[in-house]
Amino acid sequence: MNDFYCVITFHTTQEALAFEKFFKEIGFSIKLMPVPRQISSSCGLSAKIPCEKKEKILEICEEKKLEFNEFHKIVKKERKSWLLNHIKKTTQNNE
Repeated sequence: MNDFYCVITFHTTQEALAFEKFFKEIGFSIKLMPVPRQISSSCGLSAKIPCEKKEKILEICEEKKLEFNEFHKIVKKERKSWLLNHIKKTTQNNE
């Protein structure tokens, strides 16, 4: 399981939709999603892309004049459930 994933951000929703449509038509695994909080707290769309295909995707974007804002590699944060946190706190308080 990867502890990171890659996204491309866009200036406009129209750019994101055009990007998704084009790459899905040529067989790439693209998923539109909200811009991750690690990048921006504002609203917006990003495209989750296969990290190993970054160079090819950027090359195609330049060749086909597909607009985008930036490429980002996002490191996943460890998520702990509230139950595990509660058990840990209770155990520490009882020691």
